[in-house]
Amino acid sequence: MASLTKWRGRPIFVSSTFRDMHAERDYLREYIFPRLEEKLRDLHHYLESVDLRWGIDTRSVDHAEAKELLVLKVCLNEIERCRPFLLVLLGDRYGWVPPQERMQTACREGAFTGDVAGKSVTALEIELGLFA
Repeated sequence: MASLTKWRGRPIFVSSTFRDMHAERDYLREYIFPRLEEKLRDLHHYLESVDLRWGIDTRSVDHAEAKELLVLKVCLNEIERCRPFLLVLLGDRYGWVPPQERMQTACREGAFTGDVAGKSVTALEIELGLFA
């Protein structure tokens, strides 16, 4: 009787500001991740890269504030799901700084308790991915 090997997913969250690091993210997707997938396959693991630059479906949400909150929640949930695998690409930009109350709401619902005042989404991704 053949044994059934259970496969495990290995999600990795790729973080950077949205307006830069496109070439670096493309290089990861086209060259690095396929090689990593090959190596993981032998271990019965599959790679799942999480790159939110392709967007989050917000078509069902009417108000801009609610869309921003949804984006923040999805982002924080994906980082938590991918932990401890976080790849951060840093450049010259600090990134989008959402209104503090929206950031606090998303963090509270995601059980993140750090200070969010004046932080960009990218800074929060790093803090949540590495220190939470």
